[in-house]
Amino acid sequence: MNNLFNDLEDDERIVIYALGALNNTPIRSKIKIQKLLFLISNVFKKYKDLLEFEPHLFGPYSERLEYIVQDIQKLGLIEIEGSKYKLTQKGFDLYLHLKPKKDLLKVIEDFKDFLNDLPDDEILAFIYVSYPKYIGESAKWDDLKKDCVEIAISLLKKEKVSFGKAVEISGLSSFDFEELLKKKNIKWKKITSLCSDI
Repeated sequence: MNNLFNDLEDDERIVIYALGALNNTPIRSKIKIQKLLFLISNVFKKYKDLLEFEPHLFGPYSERLEYIVQDIQKLGLIEIEGSKYKLTQKGFDLYLHLKPKKDLLKVIEDFKDFLNDLPDDEILAFIYVSYPKYIGESAKWDDLKKDCVEIAISLLKKEKVSFGKAVEISGLSSFDFEELLKKKNIKWKKITSLCSDI
């Protein structure tokens, strides 16, 4: 374990941190693992340079991340069941041994909690609106645009985004979006989380 611990590169460590966070809760799709690491890399710039995200068919994508996941899987640290990714017991033991810094771990946990129970379309709409430079190569944006109002309402009802972020995702004015919520008798709470303010 010590050899493995010492041999890990920073980009491999961040993937292990992301998978191990929230007590090794599985990440439920390839899109989610890509977007989780993308969001983390936008907070911690050193990872952005390491993972090199670029516009792709389904939003920001890192080919490097794809290779890291494969390499870590070959080491017996990740198990992939269907579309779920999680650390093996050996991988989780390594994660506990690595002891990520608290501020990094908090960001990872917030993003993982934010993403993991959302459908991929809601994640992609959130990402495209928050980071529009990744729309160019998208295979989904034209379809998602038609559903942005409903996606915004869904994210607001789930308390995943603030009212302001929901308005931004909807593409409506604040007034029109609020009127629509009133018409549908939808109440919302003030949300303050890392994702609600991106």
